[in-house]
Amino acid sequence: MKAGLSRLSLLLLLVLQSSLSNALTVTVLDNKGKALSDIVVYAEPLDQQAISKTDKKLVISQAKKSFTPYISVAQKGNKLAFSNKDDITHHIYSANAKRKFAFLIRPGENIEQPSLETTNEIVMGCNVHDWMSGYLLVVDTPYFDKTASNGSSTLNIAGKGRYKIIAWHPQLNEKNNRIEQQINITDTQQVTLKLNKTMHKIPEQKSEDGFDFLSDY
Repeated sequence: MKAGLSRLSLLLLLVLQSSLSNALTVTVLDNKGKALSDIVVYAEPLDQQAISKTDKKLVISQAKKSFTPYISVAQKGNKLAFSNKDDITHHIYSANAKRKFAFLIRPGENIEQPSLETTNEIVMGCNVHDWMSGYLLVVDTPYFDKTASNGSSTLNIAGKGRYKIIAWHPQLNEKNNRIEQQINITDTQQVTLKLNKTMHKIPEQKSEDGFDFLSDY
């Protein structure tokens, strides 16, 4: 009976926490007002609000000789793994990580990496296929996502108060590749972030000459 009550109490607590969360819709537009997809958006607390630590694993794949997805985002402390979906070997490396990595990953192989212990903007590449590029943003908040095709994403914020809302993408033509705005979250609300300049072109992950002499590597 006590075990049943404990489970019921836990369920009621989870429902209560969910009902107390504040739905924040963040929309990102280019400098002409067009919706932008696949932009990382996240919320950083400014009033010492307690934030939860998530125990998630981020998996970055290599498929069709490209990083999939091109941009990934995770919370500090999350686990990281790479999964090679191609029928060829890749040599993955980080160009600027505080804890650098470099390893061969063979066809169908999955490789675990150390947990992401520091915030960072990690540039990734492949020594075999030099046109491959990918980015990993590590943030110190559980409130993050990427915008959908309509340029929007909804973050469920647990605590009210002041937050810094940030939009990030490696090709944003802004200081530190991001734009930000401070808001006071009191309830369900919306915020729109608009770029000041035209966004840089996103590079294509394919050989420029269409010839890959290492295709059987």
